[in-house]
Amino acid sequence: MTDFFGNFLLALLLVGLIRFLYAVCALLVRTRDGGNIAFAIALPVALLYIAVRNPVPVGSWAGLGTGAVLGAALMLAIGRWRRRS
Repeated sequence: MTDFFGNFLLALLLVGLIRFLYAVCALLVRTRDGGNIAFAIALPVALLYIAVRNPVPVGSWAGLGTGAVLGAALMLAIGRWRRRS
């Protein structure tokens, strides 16, 4: 049971981190500066390289999947709620 909740929280945090990374990269690209655009491309690529190079064993795929789905649903709900306000 602890593996499930641990992977569930990990997935929620990862969804939030990916959303934050997307927002930062979008802001860097909007500046239309070549150095910022290169950094906006290099940052996710470097993080993906680190994640592939040093994989973390997953104890509960059900917890990871549930957390990812719930995190994505929360991000979509917050986005729709902000657009209405």
